[in-house]
Amino acid sequence: LMNLLIKKDVFTEEEARFYTAELILAIESIHKLDCIHRDIKPDNILIDKNGHIKLSDFGLAKISDKIFQKNEEPVQERQTHRKNYSCVGTAYYVAPEVLNKQGYGQEIDWWSVGVIFFEMLVGYAPFFSKDTADVCYKILNWQRYLKIPANITVSKEAEDLIKKMINNSNIRLGKNGADEIKAHPFF
Repeated sequence: LMNLLIKKDVFTEEEARFYTAELILAIESIHKLDCIHRDIKPDNILIDKNGHIKLSDFGLAKISDKIFQKNEEPVQERQTHRKNYSCVGTAYYVAPEVLNKQGYGQEIDWWSVGVIFFEMLVGYAPFFSKDTADVCYKILNWQRYLKIPANITVSKEAEDLIKKMINNSNIRLGKNGADEIKAHPFF
C-alpha cells in the first residue's frame, strides 16, 4: 500500500473505500482471534496480484491476556481482557493511549486505520512532521492538529469516518467491534 500511496499520492474516495473496507475485514479477523496487531501502517498492508490486501508483519502483535474472574454465581466465569501498556508501533500511526501509557486494547488498531484512511484521501498522515517527537506531540494533542486541509475535498461521510476513528479511545468507532465501522454511512 505504501508504494501505491507514493505512486498515486491521493486516492479517490472509491479507491480509499475499497482498501479501507478490506483492511477493516482483515483487522476484524485478527481481533476475533484476540490479537492486536499494534503496527498497522501502509508498509504492512500488501496488495496481491488480484488487487486485494493482505495484512503482514505481526512482529509487534499481541495476543490479548485474558483474565477469568468468578462471578457471584458459583459456576459462571466472566472473561475480560487486561490492558496493554507497551509503547510499540510506528509514530505516524500510533494511538495516543499507547504514547501516554494509559493502557489499551484492540481499539488502537482502529485509530491506525483512521490515520491511513486520512492519508489515502489527503496524501500525507494527519500528524506529519520530520521530527518524531513532534509527531508524538501532535498525536497526544490530536484535537488541535486533526484538520483536513482546505484545498482537499472529501465527502461529509468520509470526514465523519475520519473524525470518528481518530478519536478518544472510549468513543472511537470500532471500540465495540468492526460492525459499527462497517455500518458507517461512508460504506
